[in-house]
Amino acid sequence: MLLAWEMWRGWRAGVVRSAISLLAIILSALVGLAAGKLASLPFGGVGEMPGLIVGALVGGGLGLFVFFLVWFLGAVLFKRTEHQSSGIFRFFWGAGGAAIGLVIGLFIVWSSISIVRALGALGQARVETVAKQEKNQTTQHPPKIASGLATLKDSLELGPAGKFVQAVDPIPPDFYELIEQMGRLSGDQETMLRFIQYPGIQEIMQSPRMVELINDPEVIRAAEKRDILSLMANKSLLAAVQDPAMAEKLQKIDLRAAMKFALESPPPSPSPSPTAPVIKK
Repeated sequence: MLLAWEMWRGWRAGVVRSAISLLAIILSALVGLAAGKLASLPFGGVGEMPGLIVGALVGGGLGLFVFFLVWFLGAVLFKRTEHQSSGIFRFFWGAGGAAIGLVIGLFIVWSSISIVRALGALGQARVETVAKQEKNQTTQHPPKIASGLATLKDSLELGPAGKFVQAVDPIPPDFYELIEQMGRLSGDQETMLRFIQYPGIQEIMQSPRMVELINDPEVIRAAEKRDILSLMANKSLLAAVQDPAMAEKLQKIDLRAAMKFALESPPPSPSPSPTAPVIKK
């Protein structure tokens, strides 16, 4: 149904408008990826958690701006199929737009599958975290949305169709694994505490910039309210982000190793050995 809808929209828009829409998607993706990669470099690149977050925010915002700008110019400068005069010319004008609409529809389906797999990885992490907490009797059932996304992801990856989906997905499997680890890390207080205990993270936490952030009342209030905009505009946070020494320390941290350390079960504490019985001869 989506492909049929996109072909009908392409027919109405015409070959030039449809081509510009496709160009807008490709150009915005290229610009967004390049901008995101550059923005993530001071934070260790897209392979590290801080760099991934910063790159996604910067690249996503700039990519959307480029897309709407190119699409708007195409809509203003070129006519639709119904506004063309000649019947034969109008037919080929619309048929070309329908073909490009099919390509755009396939791109949307392809992107949607990647998004579902990413959200499903987060949902799977949430389900596993809740299952772990249920053993400790600290919570009830996992959210239905998280369970639904995890089930949908598993459904996409089952059978021959699932193998095809994983083969054509341009996003590497490590990305979904990283997302799942981040979800498990952020959803469990015990795991987060173990993450903070990692030696490299401890060095960051004890730095003067981080101590200033932790003691800043505005940062505490914004964190409690989950006000991301206030956090991004906070002067102490901006100063920490722009500090070259802090950026150098962040680059030296192996966040994958830190997350592995946090997600592994802590070794059991040794139990006192029982007193050996006295054997009388």
